[in-house]
Amino acid sequence: MALKRISLVAVLLVLAGGSLFAQDEKPDLAKLWETGSLWEVGDNRAVVKDARQQIIDSGEEGLKFALTKLDAADTLHIRCLRGVFNGFEDNPDLKGKAFDGLVANIANEDATARRNVAELLASMDDQRAAEHLLAQAKVEDSMGARLAQLAALSKWKNEDAIPLLVELSSNEMDRIRHRVTGLLGAYETRNAVFRLIEMLDDNVYYVRDGARDALAKGTPAARTVCLARLTTQLALPGESQSLQHIRLLLPIVASLANDDVPVILQKALKHSSGLVRGDAAEALVTWKLGAGLLDAKLDVKALLDTAIDNEHDPYAKSVMESARKKLEDTDKK
Repeated sequence: MALKRISLVAVLLVLAGGSLFAQDEKPDLAKLWETGSLWEVGDNRAVVKDARQQIIDSGEEGLKFALTKLDAADTLHIRCLRGVFNGFEDNPDLKGKAFDGLVANIANEDATARRNVAELLASMDDQRAAEHLLAQAKVEDSMGARLAQLAALSKWKNEDAIPLLVELSSNEMDRIRHRVTGLLGAYETRNAVFRLIEMLDDNVYYVRDGARDALAKGTPAARTVCLARLTTQLALPGESQSLQHIRLLLPIVASLANDDVPVILQKALKHSSGLVRGDAAEALVTWKLGAGLLDAKLDVKALLDTAIDNEHDPYAKSVMESARKKLEDTDKK
């Protein structure tokens, strides 16, 4: 009997020891976080990847821990945060919970956390978050967080965000205006495209370039709005025209496969401004080598030959000759 009691006590001690050992085996999430935030170079790559994976594999405990790190401001910590949430997104059991946890923090009291949350939700690409992000963007007092929220909404082409973007496009800080050009460029609605066209008059060159690039990368529908605006500009009396708008719109319009494009470019080639005539020649060649490649009606080379013979402006003549050479060189290939 005594032997049985001793055996029973021994078993209980072993079980208790096993239980304590299991508790000791729980991952140290804080330590894993710091390891997962190291530079991913050399031997560190495997170490960092493993640490992040251990946080992911911790399931709900790992998710709860990660949600306490939403205010990460250091670049390496932000990389770890993104890597961990990417892992949660790939886990069917955690994806929904990770999304819900982020949505619950859209209005987090910390501005950095709000920015990170918006970027993580944009990465998850779940548009159910749009309504909540829009509501926060309307009252957001941190510019970094607001831009991140609007970037997510722009990615999803949420049209309710356009008025907020248009408002922000007049911000006194040129870097913010430049950032907004890219966000507006995701849309093809007239008010978004018109605002980008207006921004071609910005007093800062790289904001103008941002607006031009956004329009050039826009959908055919957005670039068709540019064609309509260029047509309107060229129909105005000379003194009422915006030469800057015309010059910046010409290469954008030249990328369109539209029957009206060669017509409007030929009209620009006869403009009173030598600057516009030169740009129109370049645009005609761009059109011919791209959108108008299959067009057999218009002989662009003959058109440029005539324009060069009649040109008196040194700048325009030089640009026209360069455009013609580009066309000839392409024909020889």
